Amino acid sequence: MKVLSNITYLFEILPLLFCLLFFKKIKTKPLKVFFIYTILLACFVLLGYYFLHFKISREYYLANIRTYILTEYALLCIFFFFIFKNRIIKNVVLFSIIPFSIFCILNYLKSAKDTFNTISPLVEFLLFIIILAYFFYEKMRVVTKIPLYQSITFWICVSLFIYFTGNFFYLLFLTNASDKDFVTQMKIVYSIVTITKDILLCVAWMANEQVESPADELLIPKDVNLDDDLSFTSPPNP
Repeated sequence: MKVLSNITYLFEILPLLFCLLFFKKIKTKPLKVFFIYTILLACFVLLGYYFLHFKISREYYLANIRTYILTEYALLCIFFFFIFKNRIIKNVVLFSIIPFSIFCILNYLKSAKDTFNTISPLVEFLLFIIILAYFFYEKMRVVTKIPLYQSITFWICVSLFIYFTGNFFYLLFLTNASDKDFVTQMKIVYSIVTITKDILLCVAWMANEQVESPADELLIPKDVNLDDDLSFTSPPNP
């Protein structure tokens, strides 16, 4: 189990390495924000590994996790602010940083400093599952000439959706778990989900990010009946 944990820590650094490897592709605002996110992710992971490896105070290790949760939420909200097209949704996502920060601070003050409180990450994961669901909904509504699979941000969102969804249920089950074997199995699932997320974040850079413009949108006229030639449709009345 310790070996798998060390491998998971190692994989968490890979997104930053691939960002540096494909640095020339970081031209848009969302990718610049994501690049900053990978830098801070690597820093928090290395700091957490240092606290565990050298058996520094558990309080410092948990404080590192709580700080990372708040930082991750803020940066990813900014990331989605630059991606979304609906102005209302953009502003809601951006300004949600303030109430979430207040919630995390209050939760930290009320919780024991030497125990891990899963409430903050559960709320974060649930909110991002909703945000990512809206991202896919928005992409389905607007059809463009640029295929989704050729977009770096699309694969980033796919990997984040797998990560937040998988770890949401991981924390949910872990909170009520008492069997040691079950806890061990859940930790293995967490590692698999995290490693899968990191691999997809690396593979995402194989795509080419293109800035979509209104000219790229494919508009279908409302008066065009696309099902006229289908055999199961009734002929129009004369």
